[in-house]
Amino acid sequence: MSELRRSILSSAILAAYRWKRLRGICLSIVERLEGGHFYSETLRQILESYHGVRVGAYSYGECMVPGAWPAGVNVGRYVSVAPGVRVFLRNHPSDRLSMHPFFYNRELGWVAEDTITSGALEIGPDSWIGERVIVTPGCRRIGIGAVVGAGAVVTKDVPDFAMVGGNPARLIRYRFSERTRQLILASRWWERSVEECVQCLPDMIKSLANEYSTHPLLAVAPLADKAKAIPTALTHIEDYSERNVPTVPWTDRD
Repeated sequence: MSELRRSILSSAILAAYRWKRLRGICLSIVERLEGGHFYSETLRQILESYHGVRVGAYSYGECMVPGAWPAGVNVGRYVSVAPGVRVFLRNHPSDRLSMHPFFYNRELGWVAEDTITSGALEIGPDSWIGERVIVTPGCRRIGIGAVVGAGAVVTKDVPDFAMVGGNPARLIRYRFSERTRQLILASRWWERSVEECVQCLPDMIKSLANEYSTHPLLAVAPLADKAKAIPTALTHIEDYSERNVPTVPWTDRD
């Protein structure tokens, strides 16, 4: 996490966060000292260690609010998440006599172990999730560079660079042509630091509609070579969604 900022108080803050009464103070201090959501390394360690949510560099928004999302969510780099986005990784068991969490959530004290399993969600780099989106357990992956419109209810996987919206969310269109999508996936530009990206600032603020082949972050290898590096998720969304994502037990909030 060398691209992120870590204060000299980081270790002390991580230790103090275990006491719930101190959590608000810890968060306030770490955001002030480490540049907020975009840059804070300690906040990301808090999210992963205490809440089971992994967030990549430069991502911001609701994904950076401890406790807002359940354990098992993995957020890529450069992701934009608007306020009020909610993620659900398991449903109530509608096929049982009772759907009440007393009978499936061990945190409530009536069952020794959880009797239903939680899923996982991977959110690809540079995706944008609009305000008050609801992601249901049927969705295991929101693709690289995808756009989810405000208020959408996402019930299945969202492909790379797709723009979706509505209830349930449906494909509106793709942001780019297939050729351009392949070029972007092969470039893996999101793995670069923001300092590297701003060296190409004149190109970063232009539309790719007619200039995708001349963008310096895409012109790193011939297209034939780039195609070899394209993630299988481009055509096999289910394979990508089944990659290992760390999960830890979480308390049902119903």
